[in-house]
Amino acid sequence: MIETIVSKFQSFRNRLFQLFCCRADATMDLIDATAGEGASSSIVKLSLSLLFRRSYSSITDVLENLFKPLPTKTAEEQTLAVTQFLAEETSPPAGTFSLFAIDCTANPRIYAEKVADRSTVHAPNHVPGQKPITVGHEYSVIIHIPDESVDRDNHWVMPLSVKRVTSGESGPQVGLFQFKQIITQTRFQDHFCVNVADAAYSTGEWVTGIAELSNAVHIARLRGNRTLFRMPQETERRRGRPILYEDEVPLSAPSEPDEQFEPFEIVTRKGKKLLVQIVRWNNLLAKGPKDLKMHLHPFDVVRIVVTDEKGRSIYKRPLWLMIAGQRRKKITSRQAFQAYCCRYDIEHFFRFGKQKLCLTSSQTCETRHEENWLWISMLAYTMLYHASSLAKETRHPWERKKATVVKSKQTPTMAQRDYERIIREIGTPASIPKTRGKSPGRGEGVNGKRRKEQPLVRKAVKREEGPKKRRYRKRSAGPKVPYRRMKRIWKNAS
Repeated sequence: MIETIVSKFQSFRNRLFQLFCCRADATMDLIDATAGEGASSSIVKLSLSLLFRRSYSSITDVLENLFKPLPTKTAEEQTLAVTQFLAEETSPPAGTFSLFAIDCTANPRIYAEKVADRSTVHAPNHVPGQKPITVGHEYSVIIHIPDESVDRDNHWVMPLSVKRVTSGESGPQVGLFQFKQIITQTRFQDHFCVNVADAAYSTGEWVTGIAELSNAVHIARLRGNRTLFRMPQETERRRGRPILYEDEVPLSAPSEPDEQFEPFEIVTRKGKKLLVQIVRWNNLLAKGPKDLKMHLHPFDVVRIVVTDEKGRSIYKRPLWLMIAGQRRKKITSRQAFQAYCCRYDIEHFFRFGKQKLCLTSSQTCETRHEENWLWISMLAYTMLYHASSLAKETRHPWERKKATVVKSKQTPTMAQRDYERIIREIGTPASIPKTRGKSPGRGEGVNGKRRKEQPLVRKAVKREEGPKKRRYRKRSAGPKVPYRRMKRIWKNAS
C-alpha cells in the first residue's frame, strides 16, 4: 500500500517537473522549500532550507524565468498546461457533480511605490470605523473541493488556477474566465460542474455567463435587501411592449414560496444538534444592464434558516442562495446548502497559505515576479496535499500529547512538519547544482537605472477636464443672465 502511494507521488512530481520550461531544477527546489519550511517573514529565508540546495540569488532567477514567454509557448499556454495537469490529478467525483469554489484575496503593497498597476482592493479589516480596503493587487483563485470525507474533514482543497485582477477588471469577471477555461479545456469538460461563491459573484455577468454553459451550475449568496421579479405568465398577445418582469419579490418580505421542504437535523463537530429549514422560489428574474438581457435567464432562490432545539435562530439573518444555470433543477435545495457550506474551505486555504506558505510575503518590485510567486506557493500546497498520505503525526515537545489516531491523511500543518523527511526518503527529480564560479558582476562606473514611481490607479471615473460651464438663472422670458454665487459676509469677532 505504501509503495503504491510513494510511486504515485513520485510520478506526480516527475510530470510536474517536465512542465517547467526554464530553470526546472531550481523551481522544484523552491517549491519543496516553500512546502517544508513553514512560516517565514521573507521568501529569501527559504534559501536557508535544507531542501533548497542553491543560493538565495536563485530565487529571483526562478521568479524571472517561470512561465517565461518562449517562441514555441506563451506564458498563458504554460499556465494552462499546469492547470490541465492539476485538474487531471484531482480525485474523480463520488457524487453526481464536481464542486468548485472561487474567491479573491488581496496582496497588500501599501508602500511599494515602484510596483505597477496598484489600486485600492478589498481586504477584511476588523478595526471599527475603517473601510475594508487596502492598496495593492488582487488575485482570483479557483479551487476544486474533493468529495472524500477525509479531505473535507481536514479542509483540504485542490487549487487549480490563480490570476491577477488588473485595475481595469473586477474579481467576478476574472473568476468567470477561469471557470469557463477549466470546464471547457480540462478533463472537467465531460463532467457536471457546480461552482459556489460569495455575494460578489451574484452579478448579471455570472447569470448570463453560466446560462451559456450546458454542464455548469452556479450557486452564490444573495444579499437580503435585493428585489427580484417573477417571470411573466404566458397570456394572449396584446398590443404594446411585452412585459419582461412581473410581480416583485423583495427578499426582505418575500411572497409565498413555490416549494417548502421538511426540516432536517444536522450535528456540529461539538455535538450540538441544529434544525435546518429550507424553502425555494423557482424561475425568478433580476434586473441588470440592457445588453445582458436578464429577463431571458431565470434562476432559483433558496432561503435557509438554522435554529437550535428550542427554535431560536442561530444566525441574525437567513441565508439566501441563488441557483443559476440550465441544469439548476438537478441541484436539490439540500445539495445547494451543503455545497455552499463547503465554500469556506477556500478561506482555510487562504489562511494557511498566508501563514505557512508565504502566499503574500513576496515584496518584489516586478509585478510579473509577484504573479509567479503565487503559483509557487499554490504548487507547494499541492505538494503537501499529495504527500499527506505519507506524513506522520509530528508534535512539538511543548504541545499536549493526545491519543494517536490512525489517519489515512494528515492535516496541512502536520503534512508540512513531516514534508522534509518525505522528500529526503523519496528523492527529487531536480539535479544537484554545480558550482559555476563567481560572476564578474558590474563593471566599474556602471550605475543601474532607478525605477520610476508608478501612480496609484484609482478606479473612480474622473470627469473630463474642459472649460467650466456657466450656470444661468431660470427665467420665464428674457435674455439669459449669468448666475453668481452669493458671498458670505462674516462679522468681525470684535
